[in-house]
Amino acid sequence: MSPPRHDYEFDIPLRDVTSTCIARFDAYWRSKVCDGRLPARNDIDPADFKSVLPNIILLNVSYDPFRISVRLRGTRIDEFRPKGKWKYLHEATTFDRGRREDYLREMEFVVRHRRPVYARDWMTSRFGALCDLCAGIWPLSADGQRIDMLVVIEDFDKLEPEDFDLG
Repeated sequence: MSPPRHDYEFDIPLRDVTSTCIARFDAYWRSKVCDGRLPARNDIDPADFKSVLPNIILLNVSYDPFRISVRLRGTRIDEFRPKGKWKYLHEATTFDRGRREDYLREMEFVVRHRRPVYARDWMTSRFGALCDLCAGIWPLSADGQRIDMLVVIEDFDKLEPEDFDLG
């Protein structure tokens, strides 16, 4: 087991991600890619990965202007990420304390490059401990080309919400 890091890593190789649920969903997503066409939301059956569902955020992507909105959030996400009264991510004031622009750039990166991306981040507990957190973002497309949704998985499975100041 490696010690927690105090830096953020984006677009890391999947082999560097220490999350079973991210690896499981990645294999599932890749099985739905057909002849270079991205999978659509209709190709994804939540019953095929029930154990991952609490860690999922499903985002809508709209264009002109580019906007990201939250479609649904898993129960584990709700424990760690405060909900806000906003429609689009760029309006959020409660989304991960000042990291909104980073998240928007990450979503734009996935849309532009049309491929999954993995990240390693950290959270500081209320006791001062650094705790690793892995994430992944996968594109979905109703027509196989233009991305209209993103699947985000943040793996909080080794963490307990009461150990963090999430207010």
